[in-house]
Amino acid sequence: PRGRLTTIERKPLLNQRIDSKELYSLFQSNFLEIEGREFSCTEENKALVFTLIYFFQKKENFYNSSLLFEYPNTKIDLNKGLVIVGGFGCGKTSILRVFQQIINESNQVNLKFTTTVDAVSKFESIEDENMYDFKERLYKGHLIIDDLLAEKQASRFGKSELFEEVLFQRLENKKMNSIITMNYDGEYPNNMEYAINKLSRYGGRVFDRILGNFNFIELHGKSFRI
Repeated sequence: PRGRLTTIERKPLLNQRIDSKELYSLFQSNFLEIEGREFSCTEENKALVFTLIYFFQKKENFYNSSLLFEYPNTKIDLNKGLVIVGGFGCGKTSILRVFQQIINESNQVNLKFTTTVDAVSKFESIEDENMYDFKERLYKGHLIIDDLLAEKQASRFGKSELFEEVLFQRLENKKMNSIITMNYDGEYPNNMEYAINKLSRYGGRVFDRILGNFNFIELHGKSFRI
C-alpha cells in the first residue's frame, strides 16, 4: 500500500522539549521581523502554524490537525514529507520562510528553500562546471520546494521536467525532509484531489512515490494580496 512506502524515522527539526505555545510566540515575533507586519491570525492560519510546529517537532498532536487531507489509499504518517495546497497568496510561503529561519537559527540543521521557477531559471543558465553543486543542493538535505507545478519545462539541450528528477532523487532518501507548497488549479479551486492528481505531470514513477511519501495539507483561506 502507498501509505507504507516510508519506513525510516526522520529526526525532528525543532526541539521537542519546547512548548508549542512558546514556539507559536516565537513564530509571531519572527513573522513581524521578517514580513514587517503582524501575523494574520485567522483560524486556519493559526491551525497551519501549529500543524507545522507539531510536524517539525515530530509530535503526535500532528495527527489531530483539522487541515490534513487523506488522499484515497494513502496513510498519514509523521515520517513522511508535507505538501501544502492552497489558493494564491494565502500565506503558505511567508509562514514557511519564518519556520525556515527559526529552524536554522535554533539547530545545527540547514533547512533550504527554493522556488520552482527560480530553480528552473538557474538550471537553464548555469555553467556546466557548476551543475553538480546545483543539483546536489536540490537533491540532498532538508528542503522547502515552493510553488510546485508553477514552473515551465526546462530548456537545456532539449525540454525536460527538472522537478521530476529532483523529486525522484529526494524520495529515494527517506531521511530528508521535503516540504512542498502548491496552488489549486485555477479552474478547480479548493478541489484537493484534482490539485494532487496534477502532480502526475512528473510521470507515474514520481507520482506514485509522492502519494506514498507525503502528507497533504488542505487550505481554503482567501488571498492576503488582494
